[in-house]
Amino acid sequence: MVAMCDGRKTKPPRLLGSTRFTLALVGFFGCVVIYALRSDVSFAIVCMVNGTAVEQLTATINHTKMSSCHLSTKSDSLDKEVVEGELIWPKSVQGSVLSAFFWGYLCSQVLGGYLAARFGGKIVIASTVISSSLLTLISPVAATTNVHIFFGVRVALGFVQGAVFPAFHTMWSMWAPPLERSLLTGITYAGAQIGNTLVMPLSGLLCKYGFAGGWPSIYYVLGIAGLVWAAVWFYYVSDVPANNRRISAEERAYIESSLADIMSHGSSKKKRSVPWRSILTSVPVWALYCGHFAGDWGAYMMMTSLPLFMNDVLGFDLTSLGFLSAIPYVAYFIFINVGGMAADKVRDSGLLSTIAVRRLAMLIALGSQALFLIASGYCGCGQEILVIVFLTLGIGISGIQYAGFVVNYLDIAPTFAGPILGIGNTLSCVAGILCPLMVGALTPTGTKEEWQMVFWITGAILLTGALIFSFFAKGEVLPWALAEPKKDEEHGLYSRNGDEKIAHLDSLMIIFVKELIYAYLNMWQLQHFC
Repeated sequence: MVAMCDGRKTKPPRLLGSTRFTLALVGFFGCVVIYALRSDVSFAIVCMVNGTAVEQLTATINHTKMSSCHLSTKSDSLDKEVVEGELIWPKSVQGSVLSAFFWGYLCSQVLGGYLAARFGGKIVIASTVISSSLLTLISPVAATTNVHIFFGVRVALGFVQGAVFPAFHTMWSMWAPPLERSLLTGITYAGAQIGNTLVMPLSGLLCKYGFAGGWPSIYYVLGIAGLVWAAVWFYYVSDVPANNRRISAEERAYIESSLADIMSHGSSKKKRSVPWRSILTSVPVWALYCGHFAGDWGAYMMMTSLPLFMNDVLGFDLTSLGFLSAIPYVAYFIFINVGGMAADKVRDSGLLSTIAVRRLAMLIALGSQALFLIASGYCGCGQEILVIVFLTLGIGISGIQYAGFVVNYLDIAPTFAGPILGIGNTLSCVAGILCPLMVGALTPTGTKEEWQMVFWITGAILLTGALIFSFFAKGEVLPWALAEPKKDEEHGLYSRNGDEKIAHLDSLMIIFVKELIYAYLNMWQLQHFC
């Protein structure tokens, strides 16, 4: 792979140790913090709520439906440790609390894309993490005061995080050479799953051994961690290579030459606005949205509900629950990076076309997740290890979707990826809202049969999204997204809006992901998890 700069061939500088690789690592730890802040409640709620009091209050638990496997494991775990909070929230209220993040996240996607375009990724991401950290620090007081106040805090947290992924994509649009996109974005966004992974065992330990009464320490520790990361981000990061004090001249030339088409268009004096009509009537864009929605549904469902499933059906104690819930996300992290590297290698070798790689990634990722989730719901007594294996494989392999729909935004419309992603994330936020509400409604007693229904519905959504994406998605830049403002204007694909700065910045935006992850809170979210 070579890049052209002033008529000369420029050999790509080494990735390891480069400034762009450092940016990916700092972004990785940022996603760790961001997703830990959004998904902490999915585990914390297990030890915030007094389950015994909830059962007595609702008086609706039909113990005859509970499997003897569940009853025995639950009894054994209670003999080992009893850690219950003081909050009496029925399952329906818990579902509402878990969905609260996504109500705010839904409302801020378009605004987030605008802010990222207007002010750049550096300041927007830092502001997001600082605000999220402060809201997290006040969460224990809000929860013990009134559930509605806590709900409002979670909505606010979702709202301020709406800009984070458009902002990351704005930065990568100026930093990631085309043939390194999957790898660099994969490294960055893999932090989301590491955040999910770490928050679970950490929460389990803090629930049992933490300060301030146990579960409140989860919020205090993560809030402080977010403030520390924001300081590091300010110190190391710049919006564009030209403003970075640490980048070598060789690396800067390589990045700028590899992104010459985007940069030349972005620096054009012509004013260009987003071709909304072309976007909203594009079949490949809507196929991408279907894949995005399905991927985030699976991510958010597992992010918000995995600890509840393992507590309801498998009856693990809090410490074991925390560590076992984290195992699938270790696999997810591995598959994200392996999938990203494999996708780049296959495309670079010419073995498969871009769209073939994207379709294959989605079919493998979402199809495998659907099959393993459904299978895990049918494991019998004494097969807890098999359940963990199925969940680990299902969630892990689903990480390959990052080489599918996530980078497909960059494939089809690099100059308008930010606005298109804003719509996609908005739609996927609906998954983050509906998923925990569905789980709360379908699992009032937490039996295996109830969870089987949850997994069947999730599997159907995953397979449908993967198939629609595979049939109708595209892998090349769509005609209305080409960097030819004059020609596009003649064909009525866009109109002038008089704001040169915004038109210039919009043209530089490139997308994200997921639950992501993941509203994936997560996956998704609570992903992640949208």
